[in-house]
Amino acid sequence: MSRIQELTPENMTPEQAEAWKALRSSGGILGGPNIAYLRIPRLIPINQALVGYLRSNSLPPRLRQLVVLRTVKYWGAKFAWGVHVPLSLKEGVEQDIIDAIGRGEEAVSASPRDRAALRVCTEMLEKRGVSDEAYRAAIDEFGEGGLADIVVTMGFYSMTSFTLNTFEIDPPGR
Repeated sequence: MSRIQELTPENMTPEQAEAWKALRSSGGILGGPNIAYLRIPRLIPINQALVGYLRSNSLPPRLRQLVVLRTVKYWGAKFAWGVHVPLSLKEGVEQDIIDAIGRGEEAVSASPRDRAALRVCTEMLEKRGVSDEAYRAAIDEFGEGGLADIVVTMGFYSMTSFTLNTFEIDPPGR
């Protein structure tokens, strides 16, 4: 059970109600981490702008989903995992790759491009840095801007995972 309850319009401050309406009208999810973020309504438009950027950055949607899955699995964010597995399948991530990420294993069937992105994620998350070899492989595959987009995506979904885990926000369907 979640540690934090969803706010209803009747028990929101005027600022929270305004942020909730903006979130709802933009198509943003009303649950998940936004349950907590509504407690700091000034964050909602900033967060939504960042989500918008992440959806349109230099990473193809399939690759972005790989980065998201690897990140949220590392942090054990069940809500984000539950939301992003179906999205990943929709974007063409193969089930065996999702399963490997879910088990914390290397995705054997992943392409060299996928492996380069996943290696950056794994090294950064587990070693708090990226080896020269992984860095060079990522630069060769994605360029500096693409690598920066991978890192920013990891950072965003790490923050999301922290929020979900701290407040024990239940996975969808619970």
